[in-house]
Amino acid sequence: ERGRVVDVGGGCDVVGRLAEMGIGEGSDLRMLRPGQPCIVAIGNQRISFRGETAAMVLVETNGHT
Repeated sequence: ERGRVVDVGGGCDVVGRLAEMGIGEGSDLRMLRPGQPCIVAIGNQRISFRGETAAMVLVETNGHT
């Protein structure tokens, strides 16, 4: 499933780290594997998240958040 990031919440260190990986407001991403760990694709990159990090990224898919 594909989506667009509409908000990234958390402490400055987490938000900054996600931004360095290309995850910020307006970023397009694709879910490769939900669950623990969650794996998403951003462009040609594959990124894995632990649950607490993934929960800080709000994504809109097909007009729904």
